[in-house]
Amino acid sequence: MESNPYEAANTINRKEIQHGTLDAKPIQFMLDSYRLIKDQYFMLWAIVFVGLLIGSLTPFGLLLGPMLVGIFLCFLEREAGNKVSFDHLFRGFDHFISSLLVTLSMFVCNMVISLASLSVIVIAGVALIVMMNAGNRIQDIPQFLLIGGFAIAYTVMLLASLFASLPFAFAFQLIAEHNLSAGEAMTASTRAVLHNLWPLAITFISISFYGLIAMMMCYLPALLLAPIQVGAGFIVYREIFPRQLQAVTPRPNAS
Repeated sequence: MESNPYEAANTINRKEIQHGTLDAKPIQFMLDSYRLIKDQYFMLWAIVFVGLLIGSLTPFGLLLGPMLVGIFLCFLEREAGNKVSFDHLFRGFDHFISSLLVTLSMFVCNMVISLASLSVIVIAGVALIVMMNAGNRIQDIPQFLLIGGFAIAYTVMLLASLFASLPFAFAFQLIAEHNLSAGEAMTASTRAVLHNLWPLAITFISISFYGLIAMMMCYLPALLLAPIQVGAGFIVYREIFPRQLQAVTPRPNAS
């Protein structure tokens, strides 16, 4: 049987995976995503919905990793021009350990960010109480201090959240395509994101903004847009990590 040149590579030389440079084209990425999935839009919609539902219902999102890997396996199949099915989604369990470790790492990072945010809020509240006990009314506190303090705290939390998410931006896609370990996937993802930080920030913020606009229209458009948004994330991944075809070993001539 002839091998599929688009299937996930056997990554013996995992260090060979290179990342490129991204141009921020969020609308184009959305359009490319629609073109990728339009022939099987409703199947991809069902796969994304079921995968994210299963991942969100399990404690601590323990099945979220395999489901995300399975979703991206489906997009790899569409990229190769193949039909997708729920069988491809559940193949994400073939990468259960690596995807679980990435998920747990995400959970720990989110916990750290949440605790840091709570600490900032508590410290700010204590400082405000101390100032009020010192005889100052809240109206007596200069507005620029309140606004500036809030702006600084919010910016610090936003930047901390951004950098905490760096290792995971493309980790599940890399596991799906190249069968990397959790550490290898997060390392490759972090390097690629640092190389494309601002274009990625613009792209992901724009794609999220489109989803927010869709949610304001009674949620139905947001549900219909979901597979296109996930597909746009896959298109961004492919722009940064070009497809690597397996080298074909020439067959010896028959004697």
